[in-house]
Amino acid sequence: MVTRETEVKIRNINKETIIRRLEQIGAKKVFEGRVLDYRFDTPSRTLSKQGKALRIRQKGKLFYLTLKGKKKSFENITSRDEIGIRISNFKIAYRILNELGFIKIFELEKHRTEYRINNCNFDIDEYFGMPPILEIEGKVEEIEKYIEKLKIKKENLGRIYIREILEAKKKYDRKKRNLENNKEKENNNNN
Repeated sequence: MVTRETEVKIRNINKETIIRRLEQIGAKKVFEGRVLDYRFDTPSRTLSKQGKALRIRQKGKLFYLTLKGKKKSFENITSRDEIGIRISNFKIAYRILNELGFIKIFELEKHRTEYRINNCNFDIDEYFGMPPILEIEGKVEEIEKYIEKLKIKKENLGRIYIREILEAKKKYDRKKRNLENNKEKENNNNN
């Protein structure tokens, strides 16, 4: 499927408040669960240098292969072409990408709560080590309408960079390891 993805990301949200407001305007929950993204590129980062992204996404039990084009921004709303298909076998798709010279450059895990109203999607993404982020995807006029209806402050609109998410995950993992190591030392000292 070939589409044009137009979206805005919102920081500093209160998940419960946003969900309550979404339900008040008639949005329906369509998905909640773990989402895994595996990002691929060439060893020399050819796609990244062009502003493109190639990924396999696992959403629930379904898998999707997607190529995202270069982003175009208007104020805080970004838009890009997206070509994607649902795939039935992750391992084979992974192998095909490797045979074509693509390597996995990173993977991201998040918990997603997804709502929809009309042709507009609202994704609340929770990454390890970061506060929840709201993404509104639809036509520009719909996005602007729902920003107002959801009482979102303009200063909270803005891009979320992959490097921010990866850095937050590293800090989260370090903190988790330190806590586990301290607990293990404590248990050893008590024995």
